[in-house]
Amino acid sequence: MLAVGRSRLAAGSGLSLPKLSALVARAIARSGPLSSGAANAINSQATFAPFMKANLPLLTSLVLREYATATKKTTTTTTTKKTTAAKKKAPAKKPTTKKPAAKRRTVAKKSGTRRTATKKKPVAKKKKAAPKKKKVVRKKKAVVKKPGIQIQYDKALGDAPPRKTTSYSLFFIEALPTVDSSLKGSERAKKVAEKWRGLSEAEKKVWSDRAAEESIKKKAAYAQWLAKQNPLDIEAANHARNRIRGYREKKGIKGSNPVSKIKDDRLVKRPRTAWVYFMQEKYHSGLVEDVGPKLKMAKLAEVWKATSPAEKKKYQDLCAKDIIRYKAERAEFLKKYQH
Repeated sequence: MLAVGRSRLAAGSGLSLPKLSALVARAIARSGPLSSGAANAINSQATFAPFMKANLPLLTSLVLREYATATKKTTTTTTTKKTTAAKKKAPAKKPTTKKPAAKRRTVAKKSGTRRTATKKKPVAKKKKAAPKKKKVVRKKKAVVKKPGIQIQYDKALGDAPPRKTTSYSLFFIEALPTVDSSLKGSERAKKVAEKWRGLSEAEKKVWSDRAAEESIKKKAAYAQWLAKQNPLDIEAANHARNRIRGYREKKGIKGSNPVSKIKDDRLVKRPRTAWVYFMQEKYHSGLVEDVGPKLKMAKLAEVWKATSPAEKKKYQDLCAKDIIRYKAERAEFLKKYQH
């Protein structure tokens, strides 16, 4: 047995003689029958050698088994030590953050036995950016001007000659060049007006006589011009002049020409209303006091409103007859002058 131990030692198994002796002692102690005999045999050298020879096969197997068990234990301890050392050297893993657990939906209790889950608010969707619109190049349309005030001026026959002249207009034409030309137009006109006011009545009569002679000539020239015009053009001119007058009043533009009505006997007189017949009859009757034209007309209008329907019928009948007259004359007028 000791020879077997020496061979193992020679092989470099790492088993020393003290360790071998310990293995033998442990093997004898663990074997049941040998342990009792070994205790007596160890006491004397004479008895120990025969005991070992007699039990050599059994002791050899026991020592080999014990050796194998011890070798297993050492290898196990060394491997465990290595693994623990490797674990210590390995870097510590970062602690993984656990995701918070999803909240459970709260269930709202009703007064009854059923439960209804509270509805979650809908998540607002992100609006997508609207795509940029492409610029569409459109062709400009030709601007068609609507009939404006200029068209009314074109229809108004502004080239009509004046029908008369006044004494002051004649004086103004002759006196204006004598005033200082460096002054403004309005200041020059004021100077002329001051000179006119400074004239005596005899001097003014000279100018009025000259104006009367000029008016006779102008009336003749106006009659010649009027005879050459179509009455339909005169009618359109009067309508345009009314439009111009309203435009000037609205815009606050001063001026008189060409807004005065063109008088032409060939034009058909429009039918008079019941109110006009009433006003013409009562204007000079003394029904209302003479307090000025505007105020007098306003008072006559109040009387007309207070007139009973039976009294108004007289004037309404006159108006109906005048309408019949106007329609007949208008038909002949259009037949004669409309081309």
